[in-house]
Amino acid sequence: MDKAAVIEAIILALRKEFEMLSNAAGEARGTASDGEHRSESKYDTRATEANYLADGQARQALTVAEAVGAFEALTAEPSAEIGLGTLVKLSLLGEAQWFFVGPASGGIEVSVEGETITVITPEAPLGGQLMGRKPGDNVKEPEAEILEVC
Repeated sequence: MDKAAVIEAIILALRKEFEMLSNAAGEARGTASDGEHRSESKYDTRATEANYLADGQARQALTVAEAVGAFEALTAEPSAEIGLGTLVKLSLLGEAQWFFVGPASGGIEVSVEGETITVITPEAPLGGQLMGRKPGDNVKEPEAEILEVC
């Protein structure tokens, strides 16, 4: 598995997510300032709610932008043991599955070379168990064997 291609696929997915969140924040901000959504009474909170929504989406976009920077700082150097930036193949629930131990954005899935790779972080239960381990080692909860480390 080409680790550089996996990192690039993750960065591309994060950039798409950033663009989507930025656009959504802009639309919500536009809705908040649109004349049609001005408060008609003190109980009409549509504009305020749209501003809160825009603020939340902007914060999410910033978090994704920071994740892009963190992934761009990773190298594609091979690893002997699992650490940050490691690509790992596990035998999990009777099938081989690929994971990438990333600095952020756990849960994102990308497809590279016909394989699905799931990003996990060291803070995740599985990610924490994998840190420092090597091929052939086992983890519990969920029960898995480390097949390959890149």
